[in-house]
Amino acid sequence: MRVIGIEGSPRKGGNTDTLVERILAGAAEAGAETKVYRLNELNIRGCQACNYCKTHDRCRQEDDMTPIYADLIASDGIVIGTPIYMGYLSAQTILFVNRLYAFFNPGKPSPVPPGKKVALVFSSGSGDEAGYRKMLESFGQILSHLFGVDVKGIVGGGGNNEAGAVKNNQDLLEKAFALGKELAG
Repeated sequence: MRVIGIEGSPRKGGNTDTLVERILAGAAEAGAETKVYRLNELNIRGCQACNYCKTHDRCRQEDDMTPIYADLIASDGIVIGTPIYMGYLSAQTILFVNRLYAFFNPGKPSPVPPGKKVALVFSSGSGDEAGYRKMLESFGQILSHLFGVDVKGIVGGGGNNEAGAVKNNQDLLEKAFALGKELAG
């Protein structure tokens, strides 16, 4: 069992990062091998809309997205975490999502085997937790439709503007850990 984390926050050790790491800790306790990709630390270019991937079954660009593609295919579970900025996913997360275009080829099966377990994570400074949860639910439905993944849960909360604020929310940390165990189960 292998579970990878895709972390879309610019703040290492921040709230989103903490929740992703907590899910991965739960997965590790349940016996999974884990790995995290911090998108802000990687060299990932935007999709060039060249459609090379539609005829070659891979992206033409050779950047830090290349090993992520391989791990998305090989992993059993995926955690995608994003802070909410201006009411939407972070720029780092959007860049990652746009590069998933390489896996989308109508009429052909995705290289991502269906049925992978996915957990979604969000953190926001504002208190519109219900609205952001609904947005992540929509994002999860898109992932399910395009790639056949099974979204097991969404963990997150508002009121987390200060770096490290989520570390004081024991209930949220426990939910994240339990979701990680479910991903590995």
